[in-house]
Amino acid sequence: MSLKHYTAQGYEAFQETLKSIGKGHRVVALFTGSKSLTTGESWCPDCVVAEPVIDEVIKGADVAGIDVHFVTVFVGNREVWRDPSVGFRTDPALKLTCIPTLLEIGNKAKRLTEGQLTNKHLIKDFFTEE
Repeated sequence: MSLKHYTAQGYEAFQETLKSIGKGHRVVALFTGSKSLTTGESWCPDCVVAEPVIDEVIKGADVAGIDVHFVTVFVGNREVWRDPSVGFRTDPALKLTCIPTLLEIGNKAKRLTEGQLTNKHLIKDFFTEE
């Protein structure tokens, strides 16, 4: 898999990252809780559980031959995420309701959330199905 990996801290940084990638590319974003500077772990327990599973799938050779721009998007701390007016919740292209969420940008219907992101087969299918 040709995987180009990006990281964005917050909604504005995510929008800038999308602009830098440009149109006409397949972009998959993982929306996750920001990590503590002291512990290195997310405040979001579901995100902590899902992260190693997702990492294992995208590093695995079983998704070879797929060209993807992969963006890890840190949504902020718990207070920022819970704000109903945060861009991740209000943006019509995203409409996030929970984290973690794996979403193909430009295809709102193609998403995996929370508990689905602990299933390696679902994640692999997400990347390999057109």
